[in-house]
Amino acid sequence: MDKIPEIRKILKKDFDFESVYSSVKRSAAYEVSDKKIFEDIVLESYSLMDNALKNYSYGSYGKSNINTGKVTQFLGQFAGTGSEVGAHFTLNQDLLIERETNALPLGFRTPQNRDYIQSIQSKQIDSTTQITLPDEQSLEDYKSKYLPSNGQHCFIKLHGSLGWLSHDGRSQLILGTNKLEDITKEPLLKWYFDIFKEALSRDNVRLFVIGYSFRDAHVNDIILKAIDEHKLEIYIISSEQPENFKDRMEGKKASGNPYEVLDTLKIWDAVRSYFPYSLRDIFPGNATETGVFLDIQKNMSKA
Repeated sequence: MDKIPEIRKILKKDFDFESVYSSVKRSAAYEVSDKKIFEDIVLESYSLMDNALKNYSYGSYGKSNINTGKVTQFLGQFAGTGSEVGAHFTLNQDLLIERETNALPLGFRTPQNRDYIQSIQSKQIDSTTQITLPDEQSLEDYKSKYLPSNGQHCFIKLHGSLGWLSHDGRSQLILGTNKLEDITKEPLLKWYFDIFKEALSRDNVRLFVIGYSFRDAHVNDIILKAIDEHKLEIYIISSEQPENFKDRMEGKKASGNPYEVLDTLKIWDAVRSYFPYSLRDIFPGNATETGVFLDIQKNMSKA
């Protein structure tokens, strides 16, 4: 950060990293070279976090104490049936899913992506593995030629991923306070977001959420619309205590000031079950079938 002292000063005053990232990226007050340095620092930080996660998750059960096989098996329950393609959505940009499952990101099962696919299937993918995302024409070709035979389970990274380059060659991580604007500029990510909207725009859908903080307005807007128009029900696994989550959804201020009731209050009202546990509690490394897991399965099986 010493190379960009003016940006460093802002970060020392404003601890909302994503807000600073957006303001710097869009401001004409900074040199293009300084913006590039800042972006490289951000990408390096994400890479370091992903490497730490890789080393943590690839250790013995005694290290992470999470049965990742059971987690993968659990996610597999959301696969499609018959001719229906199943998928789960994630906002995470690390490579944990690619390493721990055999599923591929939606939109990559084409001959042009062979090397990238092999890096996932051989467990060799890391933060230096790059792929250029399809432009509109390439994406339409994928939909017509490969989507019908995509298989029964895939995942959709709504905010992109480490190593993903825009169709025009730029780094393509969705960060900051203008995420929806950036999403709509990238054909693959726009398609992903449209799929998310379509998935929730059906009556009586049950949305199962793991670890999402409900802090992204563009995601919350889709959820709120589904609650209002389609009676969406929400089930949550989160280490945050439910009373704290409820306070945030209601807009309660940490200063103790009166409630500023927010639209997100509807999200709390739509919650049918809340499981305040970590994945370690639910899927311990010793493969014990926990009572929490059985309770989750019971809730999932409800008609």
